[in-house]
Amino acid sequence: MELRFFENPADASLLPLTATRPPAALRVGIRSIAEKWLSVLPASSFGFLTRSYLQKRYPDIQAQLHISGNVLPNDILVKAIKAMGKDESLTHGGDCLAYTGSGEKTVLFEGEVQRITRPFHIFKHNGAQITYDFNQITHNRQSIPLSPTNTHIGSHPVFLEEGAVVECCILNTSNGPIYVGKNAQIMEGSMLRGPIALCEGANIKMGSKIYGDTTIGPYSNVGGEVNNVVIQGYSNKGHDGFLGNAVLGEWCNIGADTNASNLKNTYDDVKVWNYQSQRFDKSGEQFCGLIMGDHSKCGINTMFNTGTVVGVGANLFGAGFPRQFVPDFSWGGVSGFVTHQLPQMEKTAQLMMQRRKRDYDLEEQEIIRAVYEFTAEYRSWEREAS
Repeated sequence: MELRFFENPADASLLPLTATRPPAALRVGIRSIAEKWLSVLPASSFGFLTRSYLQKRYPDIQAQLHISGNVLPNDILVKAIKAMGKDESLTHGGDCLAYTGSGEKTVLFEGEVQRITRPFHIFKHNGAQITYDFNQITHNRQSIPLSPTNTHIGSHPVFLEEGAVVECCILNTSNGPIYVGKNAQIMEGSMLRGPIALCEGANIKMGSKIYGDTTIGPYSNVGGEVNNVVIQGYSNKGHDGFLGNAVLGEWCNIGADTNASNLKNTYDDVKVWNYQSQRFDKSGEQFCGLIMGDHSKCGINTMFNTGTVVGVGANLFGAGFPRQFVPDFSWGGVSGFVTHQLPQMEKTAQLMMQRRKRDYDLEEQEIIRAVYEFTAEYRSWEREAS
């Protein structure tokens, strides 16, 4: 069977995280949405029906089965998709979840559906998705032994992949499991409360406080205090400072002692910038911190207001709180922004990626340059200058 992940027009509300990847490539829990589906619907090949500038990295194929890339699998939904006949479309609340062939025959799905339609849905569903992925990944497998230098509290398991190193830490699994990926490391004195996932090659620095529902993506470094944070991968938040109810893309760097508010002083619901509506929309969430797109950075002692959205390729520095929407490829801070020009941004990206033994290759260049072009409309100072 061939499987294809498609996008919806409403997926523009997932920007800036989906500026550089299709929705199905978003990490929620331990794995990406696509990886979750492929684990329950084994496919001989798979592809992505996505935007043209992403197609080289996420190639397309012809397929019998098509699944919406923003939908999370569950047992009942998987069973319904497996039971689909020829040319059927499985819908829920007016949205297409999956279709075969032409999809001309509509079938209503009446079970529970979880969609990732805004960036904050990623951390909202992350705890349950860690447990979902954990159960599948560790089924009928044995963890490498946990060192006796650690203190393990709670009834849920700790699972260590080959090469994982955990010493002199407190691991509390009362509320969910802790997964430590291949060659990942938790340094001495760290305190963790599950559910938590460290993906391959991730590092937690000494004395860190990591609260539940947190995923640290591949080859990312984390220190200080984090709570319900999802890091897609290859990013750094390696020093003291607080980050909560947040999502970071890839190749981000959070400066030392940066703090991001995740709760308003008034305890009101948080409004979050929506790229599709081009305004601050109600999130329905009381807790919402920082959303940051790929290749963005902030300097030491940066302070972020509740519900701040930072686009792709931004570089922030200086005292005070930046505005709550920082457009893609911004350079500056409270005193104002200029454009983070591509040559400088790409030089930084190349240097950072080399540290992870990755290349800023032609695929990455084409994606970044396409994002630079289509996000120009958000950089108001460029319009004013012209």
